[in-house]
Amino acid sequence: MVKSELIQILANQYPSLIRKDIIKIVDIIFLEIAKALCENEFSAVEIRGVGRFSTKVRNQRVSRNPKNGSIVHVPTTKYIKYKMSKNLFKRLNKNFTENKISDTY
Repeated sequence: MVKSELIQILANQYPSLIRKDIIKIVDIIFLEIAKALCENEFSAVEIRGVGRFSTKVRNQRVSRNPKNGSIVHVPTTKYIKYKMSKNLFKRLNKNFTENKISDTY
């Protein structure tokens, strides 16, 4: 699903809202999540029932350029780590029960 599909689903579910307002709401949600993650080095954003976004630091390292084999120094970078909630995990895997797994063997 891409952002435009999410906006279309929300517009269909809530016809009383104007599409431009829905776009602003979705933009604000994602911008606030990004802003919260950028403010502190070890901050985390938890959305109950969905998951937890946290920032991690990837240390500086020495690597090689695959085209010519020269040494490249990769600087320290921050990245986002996502861990899904237990509720989302259960909903995602509800069709994979033990009976169905054992039937495949």
